[in-house]
Amino acid sequence: MAQTEDHALQRGREAFERHAWATAFEELHTCDADGLLSAEDLERLGEAARWSRHFEQVLDALERAAAAYESGGDRRSAARVAAKLTIEYHARQSDALAAGWFARARRLLEGEPRCGERGLVLLCMAQGMFIAGDERGALRASQEMVELGRELEDRDIEALGRLVMGHARLLGGEVTEGTALIDEAMASALGGGLELWTTGQIFCSTIFACRNRGDWGRAGEWSVASLRWCERHSLSGFAGLCRFHRAEVMRLRGDLRRAERDAREAADELLGAAPRWAAWALHELGEIRRRLGDLKGAVEAFRRSAELGFDPEPGLALLRLGEGKTNAALRAISSALTDASGPVREGRWLMLPAAVEIAIAAGDAELARAAAQELEDLAESLNTAAVRAAALVAGGRVALSESRMEDAVRDLRQGAHIWLGIGVPYEAAQARELLAGAYRDVGDPDAAELALAAARASFERMGADHDVRRIAALLSGPVAQIVVRTFMFTDIVGSARLVETLGDEQWEALLAWHDRTLRACFQRRGGEEIKHEGDGFFVAFAEPDKALDCARLIQRSLSDHRRDHGFAPGVRIGIHATEATDRGGDYSGRGVHATARIAAAAGAGEIIASRAVIEAAGPGFRAFDERSLELRGLEAPVVVATIDWSTV
Repeated sequence: MAQTEDHALQRGREAFERHAWATAFEELHTCDADGLLSAEDLERLGEAARWSRHFEQVLDALERAAAAYESGGDRRSAARVAAKLTIEYHARQSDALAAGWFARARRLLEGEPRCGERGLVLLCMAQGMFIAGDERGALRASQEMVELGRELEDRDIEALGRLVMGHARLLGGEVTEGTALIDEAMASALGGGLELWTTGQIFCSTIFACRNRGDWGRAGEWSVASLRWCERHSLSGFAGLCRFHRAEVMRLRGDLRRAERDAREAADELLGAAPRWAAWALHELGEIRRRLGDLKGAVEAFRRSAELGFDPEPGLALLRLGEGKTNAALRAISSALTDASGPVREGRWLMLPAAVEIAIAAGDAELARAAAQELEDLAESLNTAAVRAAALVAGGRVALSESRMEDAVRDLRQGAHIWLGIGVPYEAAQARELLAGAYRDVGDPDAAELALAAARASFERMGADHDVRRIAALLSGPVAQIVVRTFMFTDIVGSARLVETLGDEQWEALLAWHDRTLRACFQRRGGEEIKHEGDGFFVAFAEPDKALDCARLIQRSLSDHRRDHGFAPGVRIGIHATEATDRGGDYSGRGVHATARIAAAAGAGEIIASRAVIEAAGPGFRAFDERSLELRGLEAPVVVATIDWSTV
């Protein structure tokens, strides 16, 4: 019987050495039931359990290995396993237990000479500091790792030290230096001779760095190579991370169905091995489904990601924007931009395009311009085509919102060209859709139709049905015609501060009252509501006097409510009579943008109208404080005046 047990133990050890993880686990697990495993064999059992997807067995085996090493007086080996348990518990989101095992690893090494186990403790420190956004602390710990690795001729510790040091440099804005360090770590992994866990860490972290720099070409190459490496060595866990990264690449390349399959499989695998990283895969799944138009599935993926501790932005904010929940989207993206954690900061460029889009929709011009400028600065420092394309499209969005149509056409056309050149069709199609709007506003309907048709064809190839339907409606819509209308823009001044003061529930109640009040005024004076976004309205009138009378009615209604009830929001109003392109009741053109800029110049409780409106409206309206406004995107200034609404 003893001889049979010895043979089983030997078979388990041999299977472990040749990376036959399922066999190794089965043999060692059988021997463990008979109490035959040494500390070394318990450590092997834990490793085999991880790689063979027996995730529930990993922690128990490693914890018993640590205890066996320590009771046998092998403090360094006990510390090594304690460091592994620190990493395991962190990946499983058990931060208190991770902290406990980290403290134990440090205690076990007290009084011990400098050794490789000290390098693993330093790795835990460096990674924790990086995640917390402490690049200086991560740099110090990783530098010590490199020095220790050299001293001990421990290639694993040295390579891991260079890896974390590279990320710390990237976090500090030292792109060239950080990239070189990560490349050097990858060269060590490709050269062979490193432990499997070390090589897997380097593969995943290198792909992550490529993603965070917008180097999707290299990210794609490494994701394929790393997945093959995982399959060759029959590794689970790392394979899930590699598959998640491949899903990101497939999404960017427009293969949305394959990307969805990869992201779903990655999430399923990582939920058992590393729930913290499964959250990333679930967020990616939400992004893919949002593009496919599966909004319910996207919300579910984002929800599960959030439950696992991942901030599901910018995807969820963009989804809310698509639902018309502009204020909720703005709050979400504004909060996400304050995230100081290392992984988010290193890949910050991925957040900024959504911030620009949402801020423009919410009327937060300051945030839109700031986010676009930051993205442009990152494009300069990161020097990759993807970030450059994203910056150009963001700049084009801002130019569109500021009526700088020639700038918008230039930036959007160039951004779409770059996205197409690097094989990123979805973002290219989005840029072309925006470009069509810019062409329309500069009076080139043929170019607009061509851009829309190209965007629709791209969306159709990718299976992005929601986008296809939207563009098809634009292409089959009414024929555009030039008309003259009097336009009005309104919005609440200081709405962000009000939301913060009142809270979401009271703000929504106030907003509902505001909307009812203004809509009643529009109806009484013949105004046609064109758009309603957040707390702002875009309204068209056939006659200038009706627009001015409506504006006075709005301000008087708010003033009366303020007098009778103690509070009403301060609303600013801008009015301009101008030519515009009418496409079935949807107006666009320079004049529309000029009206929005006039409204932005008003203060709370103020009506500003252009001279064209005042002169056409005739007597009955008192204007004062006539001045000339320089409006962004318009060559000539516009003469405006404030309308007195307090007297009849």
